[in-house]
Amino acid sequence: MRRQRQRPRPRAEWESLIREWRSGGLSQREFARRKGIAPATLSWWACRVGGAARGKVAAFVPVKVVGGAELGGGFRLDLGDGRTLHVPVSFDGDALRRLLAALERTAC
Repeated sequence: MRRQRQRPRPRAEWESLIREWRSGGLSQREFARRKGIAPATLSWWACRVGGAARGKVAAFVPVKVVGGAELGGGFRLDLGDGRTLHVPVSFDGDALRRLLAALERTAC
């Protein structure tokens, strides 16, 4: 028997599904099974819509300058999820941009 292809779900629908899964108590596998979604597809979308599904929007935040002697006057970036990046004063801006882009791509 040939499987019927389902219509693609719009991003907003995936965001809603990811919010529903994260706010419930089910494992990703069980939630996917109940919704008729492949667990790998749910995982892929959870990674892609990440903050949007959590109700977070990327924004600038206030910066508080503190001490800094232990960093030799450099910077400490708290990236969230327990990740911290220490940047020396003599950093290469292009290298830092590439590093941050790579960290964002591999966050999931």
